[in-house]
Amino acid sequence: MRKLSLFVPLASLALMAAPGSTPTSAEMALTSADGFALKGTLTLPAAKGKVPVVILAHQFRTDRSGWAPLAERLAARGIGTLALDLRGHGASTNKSGVEVRVTEDFGASAKAVGFDKIPADLVLAAAWLRKQPGVDGRRLGLAGSSVGAISALLAAPEIKPVAVLSLSPAGTGAFGEGAREKLKGAVLQGRASTLVLASSGDKDAYGNAMTLKDLPGVDLSLKEGEEHGFAYFKDHADLMAVFFGEYLTYHHTGKAYAMPVAKKTAAPGNVINDQTLADQKKATDAQK
Repeated sequence: MRKLSLFVPLASLALMAAPGSTPTSAEMALTSADGFALKGTLTLPAAKGKVPVVILAHQFRTDRSGWAPLAERLAARGIGTLALDLRGHGASTNKSGVEVRVTEDFGASAKAVGFDKIPADLVLAAAWLRKQPGVDGRRLGLAGSSVGAISALLAAPEIKPVAVLSLSPAGTGAFGEGAREKLKGAVLQGRASTLVLASSGDKDAYGNAMTLKDLPGVDLSLKEGEEHGFAYFKDHADLMAVFFGEYLTYHHTGKAYAMPVAKKTAAPGNVINDQTLADQKKATDAQK
């Protein structure tokens, strides 16, 4: 994965939405394997042909609306979004007819709601998304914040996104024993271009980020302080949009790449080397 500092200018890589066009949004609903009614919003920019889409998984005790700063930037670049309310949050609190909603206690909420099943919810959402008209199923992205970030990384092997954005991947305790090793294995297996943002003072997120250090395709953006999740939008939302623009609308075309064709060997007369120079000198001397 290329470093973000080497990205080409945004204007040259973005598939921009048509001037004056308005993205269209539609509400959607899915039912998880264990009975949660999951709600979300699919937003597609006005564009000719199918567009790439990023699935958005928010952080603890927020909802899909928290992604607005990034979703707006992606829409302007011709990239759609599927923003979900994760189980137990927002409008996704109905489980088999009973309301199950998170509380301020992360640990208790993780057990009551089943945070370890969020990756499977994202896989379900991706399968639904790939069936929707106007969506290019070969160019999907994943973005997660905090517990949503870990979930996105764990879901990547099954979803097979082109790119994954992970903001402060935290909530390790919700995913059982050996969660960090599972996270590392998922990233290796998923093989997506992955951008991870974490702060040194955010212990769990920083530890998870360091677990992924030096893995193929992973770029870490580590910050000082204690910024977490959506707090990164203030200074880094454009960076996130460029990241997805690079991999969903420019770097990746959705087409199979042909094997590189070996270059033809240049004709001897076009080769400039020591022997060529010696022959030229010899010919010049003979003419004198």
